[in-house]
Amino acid sequence: MEELELAEKLAKFATPTLYEVSPRVQALLPSTAPLYRPIQLWGKAYPVLTATGDNAAIHRAVAKAPEGSVLVVATGQDTTRGYWGEVLMEAALAKGIRGLIIDGGVRDTNVLRERLFPVFCGAVAIPGTSKDRVGILNQPLMIAQVLIRPGDFIVGDGDGVVVVQADVATEVLEAAEARVQKELRMIERIRLGESTLDLLNVKNEE
Repeated sequence: MEELELAEKLAKFATPTLYEVSPRVQALLPSTAPLYRPIQLWGKAYPVLTATGDNAAIHRAVAKAPEGSVLVVATGQDTTRGYWGEVLMEAALAKGIRGLIIDGGVRDTNVLRERLFPVFCGAVAIPGTSKDRVGILNQPLMIAQVLIRPGDFIVGDGDGVVVVQADVATEVLEAAEARVQKELRMIERIRLGESTLDLLNVKNEE
């Protein structure tokens, strides 16, 4: 199975389902949140470490990242500036970049929503950035307390973002399908009158 096909299959499952099936699936902190809902993002991670207050590395990443990439940008959690806006979005769309995850701010949000460009960000911020510092591209980095490696699978939806390590992606896909089937059977039993206390072995004591 090709990697982008595998990423698309993972994205058919909700992020909480993927997170629950393996300890090697990590969830970004809720502080990196969907810019809009509903939202769907999947692809292979292209990590970007940019200097705080400067977005030159992001411009470089848009030019260099392979088609189908998800840019994962660490800014030092700077939510006071807009590192991404309409111009970068249009450049990313032209290159086939699937979306953006950034722990800093973005702007031009009306256009980002209108174009349905998937963005998960730390904030919305008007002030811009400089373009002077090179930054680091396509190397492992930490963002929202999760280690992102080049080529990790990224899945984002209205609940947030999860990161699936590439070498366990097939295993996670199979486990997610099994979990969905198990939960469907449980829901059927609930609709027939059974209690979640019994189904989940929850203690029912005062």
